[in-house]
Amino acid sequence: MLIFKNNLYAKNEPAGTGYIRSPDPGFEEAFDPAHFLTRVLEEEEETLRFLERQPREYWNQDGLKFFPVSHKAGGFQTLQAILTILKDGHKDRKTWYHMNAYHFGFLHDALSRFTFNYNLDNLEEKNKALPELKGLPLNFNWFVKNYFFGTLFLTSEEEFDRFTAEDKQKKGFTDPCLFAVIHGLAPTREELKLKAANDYPYNIYV
Repeated sequence: MLIFKNNLYAKNEPAGTGYIRSPDPGFEEAFDPAHFLTRVLEEEEETLRFLERQPREYWNQDGLKFFPVSHKAGGFQTLQAILTILKDGHKDRKTWYHMNAYHFGFLHDALSRFTFNYNLDNLEEKNKALPELKGLPLNFNWFVKNYFFGTLFLTSEEEFDRFTAEDKQKKGFTDPCLFAVIHGLAPTREELKLKAANDYPYNIYV
């Protein structure tokens, strides 16, 4: 299971500090975040298969369009590797896994695109994608604020390079992969991996 700011796999567990209630009546009762992630990752398989069929000379243009954050990390093989790793971690219900900026950057791209397309779809298509919502709209920003630890991976290279060491500490640049993600460096084999947690990652007390 993948570790987010709040537990994606237990809706009834007390929400963490700073949790924001959805402004849409009935949404939180109907929304299943784990199923949402499953559908997003399934959609990414189709997206990557589509990109794989395109001529190589269009990869840079298509990569920027479909993966505005994570396209800088590498080509098709890198994105496919990240997707496979995330799917395996999501399906593993015996182990909790920490993600890094490479994983969150990929998820940001995937969730944003899925949400945009879902909200444009007609009711029939929405019900095929997420039947539990019965057509209710998705709120991408709400999901990111409640389930992402932050979006520092969206920082530009220029802004990042202007920060002092003290600035980075204050802003929470603790993920060692952030520099590489922001500067478009390909991940190493170790950086692609999820890190198994030693303990239960959430506070079970209100």
